[in-house]
Amino acid sequence: MNRRSRSNSEGTQRRRLKSSSDQLLSDAAPELPAGNVLLVLQHGTTLASAIRERRPDVSLTCFTTEHFFMRTLQEFHQETAVVSASQGSLRLVCAADPPEQEFAAVMFPTLQGDAAEVAQEMFQAVHQRLQQGGMFFVSTNQLKCRWIETQLKALYSSVQIRKTPRGILFVARRTGQLKKIRGYRARFGFRQGDQVLLCESRPGVFSHRRLDAGARALIRSLDQLPESLSERTDEPLRIVEMGCGAGAVTVAAAARFAGSRVLAVDSDARALQCTQASAELNGIDRVQTLLTSEGEIPEPGTWDLLLGNPPYYSDFRIAEVFLQAGRRALRPGGVIHIVSKPTDWHAARIGQLFENLTVHESGEYTVFSARQRQRRS
Repeated sequence: MNRRSRSNSEGTQRRRLKSSSDQLLSDAAPELPAGNVLLVLQHGTTLASAIRERRPDVSLTCFTTEHFFMRTLQEFHQETAVVSASQGSLRLVCAADPPEQEFAAVMFPTLQGDAAEVAQEMFQAVHQRLQQGGMFFVSTNQLKCRWIETQLKALYSSVQIRKTPRGILFVARRTGQLKKIRGYRARFGFRQGDQVLLCESRPGVFSHRRLDAGARALIRSLDQLPESLSERTDEPLRIVEMGCGAGAVTVAAAARFAGSRVLAVDSDARALQCTQASAELNGIDRVQTLLTSEGEIPEPGTWDLLLGNPPYYSDFRIAEVFLQAGRRALRPGGVIHIVSKPTDWHAARIGQLFENLTVHESGEYTVFSARQRQRRS
């Protein structure tokens, strides 16, 4: 490739990048040392292509906790295992934590408005995975950001600060061991009838450190189930929770219905880790977990109850995923419970897809309950 075509290619790549934070890391790619490099992705995936184009020689590990991002990475990097070591390689990891191995460098783009505790936990995790002398590149789209500077200097003795008109690039270098490892997980308790149940959470997971009011409303809605479900003894109740977060609703449902089979579903690997831990804290071994962002539930048409507290962003796109999952998963006559603050869209859409819609207010939340339609012969 000649100089002009290379310049045009890089210009096209820059236009594709999602944010100035990504661009700062792409521009810093020539500084990456040879060896294993970790790229932390929590906002998008286009930066992975930019790094690969600029540094095809490094062995790149793309890490994300989000299943949706993993699907996108797999779509655009299908040749992951077909690259020789001399040319560099690519590994895609979707897990609760970065891989436990040493890296020569780590890249981590951040954006204004990111959760501070999530970043703090990642800064520490990265330090533990960097080899001695390893480089940590952190970018932000903020023009002033003393907070990141303070956090990095508390962990790394060497921190460079490069201010640009588009944001700031921090370059830290590991020079020693951490004197103290901070724990970021938390446990909280909540009441379910006469029981006090425990839940484990961590930064970035829904319902961190406390029971969310929407989750509480969904737990209370379990008392409103029809007798045909709540008092059934002929076979175990089959329950799905969509978007389980830290697992409070999953644990409450499993405790409320002895012997039930509960499937906890989330697109975030950390959420499933917390949900499994929460079930173990309460001595419950009937909870299974599923990592997916597509809403495909195994054994469709056989589940009795689907519970969901969909997030409000995405213009109800995720709420639609929850409802379509219910349509596929529930048996005829099965029940869906969805909790939400916005009411108009949910009432209209649930009424279209299901039957016998009822609405119950619970504090500032509303629980929508409906039944799966009977199949027509």
